[in-house]
Amino acid sequence: MRKLSSLLCACAILMAVSCKQAPKELNRDELFAAIDSIESPLMQEAQFQAVDTTKGRQLVELYAKFADAFPNDTLAPLYLHRAAQVCNGMGLIDEMTNYYDRVIDNYGDYAHLDECYYEKGIALDNAGRKEAARDAYQQFLDNYPDHFLSEDISRALSLLDYSDALLIEHLTQQNNQ
Repeated sequence: MRKLSSLLCACAILMAVSCKQAPKELNRDELFAAIDSIESPLMQEAQFQAVDTTKGRQLVELYAKFADAFPNDTLAPLYLHRAAQVCNGMGLIDEMTNYYDRVIDNYGDYAHLDECYYEKGIALDNAGRKEAARDAYQQFLDNYPDHFLSEDISRALSLLDYSDALLIEHLTQQNNQ
């Protein structure tokens, strides 16, 4: 009898757990409001201090959730772009790269696609990921050869192989000329 009551108790617990409602999915307007409630104060704070990583991660998660739920919405590439920028600000280079790649791969008509290539290259360069930076810079130049930043990107590309000491020497010589 004890075995039977233990079995019934276990079944009741399993049924209770399986019947538990999943968290409510937010609709577009609710996601937009949730993003805005974190984004505005966080961006204000970021002007004066480092990004709060807890709030930053929440914001990035909401950006991604929005883009996943509404991939055809005009805000999707913007939010992925912002997710990349917030990740960069928190030093999360792998995540940053993934968000930039999502914009680049899925939103070829995004108005700020040039910025995605540029920002990705600069961040990878600053993180010491020279080969990945080289690829991002080259993609920028291939896609935007007449862009006003093309000359700067070409220069950055040519300096990628310099050691820090050699780069300082080179820049000092250019300053002196």
